[in-house]
Amino acid sequence: MEWNYQRTENTYDEIPVGKHRVRIAGAEKAISRGGNDMLVLTLDVSGYNSRLWHYVVFMPDRPEITNRKLTEIFDSFGIADGDFNLKNWIGKVGACVTKQDEYGTKVNYFINRKKQGELPPWKEPTAKGSSPASAASATSDWSDVPADDNDLPF
Repeated sequence: MEWNYQRTENTYDEIPVGKHRVRIAGAEKAISRGGNDMLVLTLDVSGYNSRLWHYVVFMPDRPEITNRKLTEIFDSFGIADGDFNLKNWIGKVGACVTKQDEYGTKVNYFINRKKQGELPPWKEPTAKGSSPASAASATSDWSDVPADDNDLPF
């Protein structure tokens, strides 16, 4: 294997605990480790060059918890109740309160749209750092790499 390695430092901002405007960059259906349906949200954070991931597991044995989490999302982002067409979610701006745990910054809960007034408006992140490292040379033998990134185990 050949690779033109160039040292590249992490250019992601650490997101502090607190209230933040967030924008849905991605929303997809998945299956949880326990075998339940779940939603995976990828969230851009206003003014930061970082993202948060948020997971909503559909728990058939505890529908009140699932429905409460979905209601928070619908109310925060202005999504119509029960709209599971995830394409409609992309680009919607809402707000959340973040917390820290042993794994890093997480969404603690989403803020109802009616209570977002004191937050500053959405701010695009400022570009930071340099461009990504060069890709592998076109002549490298990458035949063992999956053809589709969705095939990757991570």
